[in-house]
Amino acid sequence: MKSSPLELESYMFTRVHVDACDDPACQEVEGAGQIEVKTHYQQHNEDSSRWMVSVCLVVAQQDGEPCPPYSLDVEAVGFFHVADEFPEEKKTPMLRANAPAVLFGSIREMVANITARGPYPRLDLPTVTFVDAAHPKDENAGEEKR
Repeated sequence: MKSSPLELESYMFTRVHVDACDDPACQEVEGAGQIEVKTHYQQHNEDSSRWMVSVCLVVAQQDGEPCPPYSLDVEAVGFFHVADEFPEEKKTPMLRANAPAVLFGSIREMVANITARGPYPRLDLPTVTFVDAAHPKDENAGEEKR
């Protein structure tokens, strides 16, 4: 096994809000509701190999649809280090594709743990990719909507 050039130094949940729908008919709702994921990247001012990355997940009711079993608002923030020996031109794309994926996996586990103890079946978030974030159209974009 080969070590990744991306190291997760620490992470935390800065927001975890889960509401169970109070309408029993929500059990009939297909899917999880409307899922929105936003990412934000901030490079350290003094050490360009260190980054703070946040992932915010919101699951809400779709317009005109019944309430999903769970509404969510969860944010995780991670602090990452990119290996100095990793090619400079590949550092930012690699971080933008992989750091949010690491955090999203933590969010998925948190959501599964919380909703497994709720009144409805456990919510397993879908698998997502952040590869498109590796080469954003606007290189100065600090936040991207998926």
